[in-house]
Amino acid sequence: MNILVWGSDTILGHGLLSMLKDIKEGIFSPAGNIEIGEIFACDANSGSETIDEACANADFVFNTSYGFMSDKLIESLDIHNNTCPVLLSNSVHDVKRFHEYAQNNNVTILEWAPNYDMELLSVEAQVYDMLGALQCA
Repeated sequence: MNILVWGSDTILGHGLLSMLKDIKEGIFSPAGNIEIGEIFACDANSGSETIDEACANADFVFNTSYGFMSDKLIESLDIHNNTCPVLLSNSVHDVKRFHEYAQNNNVTILEWAPNYDMELLSVEAQVYDMLGALQCA
């Protein structure tokens, strides 16, 4: 499974990238059988070519951004006819835009909104919680 981490420069994005790389290299094995292929990382400094390649090839998108270029993500996925699932972390501000996109393109949108106090939970625990979405994909 090819994975795009959108907003990879956030704290949550860094943690997610690290854990995904550990899973891919066999250093960490979460519950379930998750096979990681290509890992794409996009942030505010990513160029159009990087974003296009990631959106063309992603099988799953983790959006950990704080509003970073939501339109660019949706536009690029749409151009490449990529209808892979998108997980929105609770930090994403433009949720309505993603739901409109999902409805128009038959895309699964998952929302990650934990029921616990985020300040008391480590980034690693938050990332592990988010990985459960891969098992739903």
